[in-house]
Amino acid sequence: MFKNKKITKKESEYKMLDKQLNTMLTSIGNNTIQNEVTSMGIVQRNNELFQAGNFKYNNDSIYSMLGIKAPNQILTETRGFDSVDRINMERKRLVDRIILPLANFKNLVESDKEKQTKLEKKKTKEKNKSKPEPDHTIKKSDEKIRANAIRTTANRVLYPSLFIMALDKSNYKFDKKVVRINLFCLKNEIVKSIFGLDNDNLKKATDSKVYFVECNFTLLEKLTQKYMFKIEVNRNITSTEEAEDLEATTEGVTSGEYTPEKAEKMMKSICSQLTYLDDNNGLDAILKVENHIRTLTNYGVTLEEIVETARKQSKGGVVKDLYGSWVVDNATSVELKGNTIDELKGSFNKQFKIAV
Repeated sequence: MFKNKKITKKESEYKMLDKQLNTMLTSIGNNTIQNEVTSMGIVQRNNELFQAGNFKYNNDSIYSMLGIKAPNQILTETRGFDSVDRINMERKRLVDRIILPLANFKNLVESDKEKQTKLEKKKTKEKNKSKPEPDHTIKKSDEKIRANAIRTTANRVLYPSLFIMALDKSNYKFDKKVVRINLFCLKNEIVKSIFGLDNDNLKKATDSKVYFVECNFTLLEKLTQKYMFKIEVNRNITSTEEAEDLEATTEGVTSGEYTPEKAEKMMKSICSQLTYLDDNNGLDAILKVENHIRTLTNYGVTLEEIVETARKQSKGGVVKDLYGSWVVDNATSVELKGNTIDELKGSFNKQFKIAV
């Protein structure tokens, strides 16, 4: 008689796997990589147009918009950008007036005059609701997703394109999915920071005057940021990107459906963020959060109902206020004005006549 074959743990786990789900998720990863390859292709095409004198639209070009006369002046100009706002402003100008029109996407250029007011957005939304087409909403959503993707990519490729344009032609080579950069044309601290290599050691190890390293698009972005902007502005760029990521995450979380599990995770995240602010002396921000808590409607009403019961049962003998888990006498409770620690200190000193 045949005995039943014993199934191994690995075979058991394999049977639980869903091949179709794995294929779809793998496709998402591959599509992301392909988008990076395409972005590199756009950088290459921008450079080809620039070298041929065709990276311009109407009377707008890199030269006229940056006020320069030669490619090697691009670096001098961008290192003069002294703030993240200036970097973003110049990027928007160049994208709106060269890249998008040149690619026949002038319709994606949004001027301040074209931006809808809240009332206009409301009217547009109501008008769209009245449209009988059942697939109108999904079409509109697809159009917005497509437009945002194009706009985002145009923004991402702008400065990497300028970086390549600023280099001598002998210091870079496009090769299929990547661009190869000569490390010896870069400062050693940049090479160490981005590639983890040391130019001095590389020069000792080779007799060549060049040393090319492959960069995918993401690596090129990082290199561009280090090369084209001042150190202090670089730090601000990183901080701004982190803040934008946090803002996007917060918007996504607060727009979805409420669940107790979600509330628990949000609470832990908020506590961690407050601890971070405290550790880094972001005290004004903490005070603003604390003041904001006092303006919350449902939370405030609930706390008031708790102490109101005590007032009624004691016939006004017990008059207390609740601030979180703290109980204070209503008679001595004072609200001070102040949205910063300095303002709060000033209000406190004035209220209690503290000599300073």
